[in-house]
Amino acid sequence: MFNLIIKSKILNKLKPSTIIYKRNFSIGVGDKILIKQDINLSTNNGNINNQFSTTNIINNTATTHKNEILLPNETQPAQQLLLHQQQPPLPSPTLIGKLVTLRKMKIEDRDEILKASTDGELWNLKVTVVPGPTTVDKYIDTAMKGELNGTVIPFVIVNNENGKIIGSTRFWKVDMVNRKLEIGHTWLSKSMQRSGANTECKYLLLKFAFEEMNAIRVQFSTDELNEASQKAIMRIGAIKEGIVRHERIMPDGRKRNTIRYSIIDSEWEQIKLKLINMMNK
Repeated sequence: MFNLIIKSKILNKLKPSTIIYKRNFSIGVGDKILIKQDINLSTNNGNINNQFSTTNIINNTATTHKNEILLPNETQPAQQLLLHQQQPPLPSPTLIGKLVTLRKMKIEDRDEILKASTDGELWNLKVTVVPGPTTVDKYIDTAMKGELNGTVIPFVIVNNENGKIIGSTRFWKVDMVNRKLEIGHTWLSKSMQRSGANTECKYLLLKFAFEEMNAIRVQFSTDELNEASQKAIMRIGAIKEGIVRHERIMPDGRKRNTIRYSIIDSEWEQIKLKLINMMNK
């Protein structure tokens, strides 16, 4: 039996006859929240009670819409409030393996991230984007904004042997409602490549995505010119789905064609065993 709780709040007035409302709802079983979401919408003042002061029956459980007034926030335009839709809260995991630990990226990691990418001057690569001296702040800021928007979980990769940051990866394009996401923005210091760290990272991320986040689909994207990345993705058992033409513009202005791969939930157990065997070699 599910319980649905809906709250509606006045956010701001667009014009004298129209008010923006924030509808907050959550669905849960017992004390466990399954879905929590905020939706902003506008309504005519005269329809407030009809639209928001109602009681419904869902799965034989009575639910009531409650109205709460929230003072307008002058620092955020009303139009943005109307369009914004927040996903359910993202998890905040620390994933620990034998070789590496993946923990959430922090602003304070800036210098260590830059030091890791300096090993091989990875920012000079043309087929991927790695932070360098002039881009590291924007790189971290973009990751933090994605996390705030509920679509990104950024990680730093830490070497368990010495506690130093050796790279980064992330969940992004996270869609908690449809239970899908992408693993990407992965890079490792040159000295740590071909060390087994990347395989263990993929195992930890996929395991958490399918077994903890209950994902039904995890996708990977890579530059059609990045043959090493393509081989690494196919090596773990992901299925090639096709090419997305001119999917993005690279820093040097090149129009990148992207090859997309995916793993779905029914394939995870077989791929899991394959990754375990690869790590044990």
